[in-house]
Amino acid sequence: MFSFNHVSISTDNLEKSLEFYKKFGFKIKKEYHDKMIDIVMVSLENMILEIFHYHQEEKPLPEHSKNLEVDLKTVGNKHFGLGVKNIEKAKKFVEENNLNDSEIIINKGRLGKPYFFIKDPNGILMEIIEED
Repeated sequence: MFSFNHVSISTDNLEKSLEFYKKFGFKIKKEYHDKMIDIVMVSLENMILEIFHYHQEEKPLPEHSKNLEVDLKTVGNKHFGLGVKNIEKAKKFVEENNLNDSEIIINKGRLGKPYFFIKDPNGILMEIIEED
């Protein structure tokens, strides 16, 4: 009856965010623009990411949301994940394309999957996780 539809984020710089997500293979699916807001839906296979940009002054991402160890303990949405077949190749891609702002450390999750986190241009956490 139900299926996953989309994840939504807000950005203070739509072009910079679109440039970032396009490097991972996201493609523009739909756009809406008016004098108050820009909304762009981008897709990657069956995943849709809805990106909002308000023309009025945005409120920045809270500092605690930029720190994984603190943010995971805070109630609310935490991050979204992209699956990969090879975590080492994904790490190399991210590093070669300068898509990270700090050293990438591959961890092994409690469920046995290797993963790492990066931040988008607004500091929103994105997990890269190796799939079966």
